[in-house]
Amino acid sequence: MFRRVGPTAGATGIGANMTAKPDASELSHREERFDTYRALAAPFETTFRDSRGGIELEYITGEQVITRLNDALGVGGWSFRVLEHGIHHEADEAWILAEISATIDGAIVVRQQFGSQKIKRSRSSNAPLDVGFDLKGATTDALKKCASLLGVGLYLSKKETPGESAEHDATAPTHAPDDHAEGEPIVCADCGEELSETRFKDGTRWSPARLAAYGRRKHGRPLCMAHYREANDAVRRGQSLEARAS
Repeated sequence: MFRRVGPTAGATGIGANMTAKPDASELSHREERFDTYRALAAPFETTFRDSRGGIELEYITGEQVITRLNDALGVGGWSFRVLEHGIHHEADEAWILAEISATIDGAIVVRQQFGSQKIKRSRSSNAPLDVGFDLKGATTDALKKCASLLGVGLYLSKKETPGESAEHDATAPTHAPDDHAEGEPIVCADCGEELSETRFKDGTRWSPARLAAYGRRKHGRPLCMAHYREANDAVRRGQSLEARAS
């Protein structure tokens, strides 16, 4: 036999209370809470782009994050502080452990995150140029990461699937030139090695066709990942020499 669970007609007590609809004040509170998060997580009208290691990144500035927090929570509705800081000599980075505290719907919400920045060094002596400035950059990085845990700019961290990445990357062709037959292996112009799928630590994947496309676009020829990186380094060294000469 089966017993019916829940209220029946005319039932009173616990079963009846479980089906009670939220009252107007509770619905209003839920709406306010949703409005606060919506204000924090809203997309930004202006973002910036930077290419690192052949990957284009979209980001927002520290000023944009502070303005969003002030607008959504009020100037007195949040605070930010550095808990620890230091220099990681092996990685040659300044690092920060920071904490953001925000008042949301009457509750105190606390989140922590790390931030880092590469030490900027003199080209002639290799001495650090301004460690204080590097720590400031690491602090801004930590602020943006802490704020993302409250929803600010969180959509920029979304991982694209290979299909989405190819669709959004309008500047990188997904096909080889006409002299390359479809289905035929793509080989490196420098070493003759067949190109294979490349996986990065952040989960990004480059197919052989995409790697070849980047090689052609930046260096005029398809390259395996090893020679693609060597070519990038050669370009950077050339630019550095030109800057010193000027």
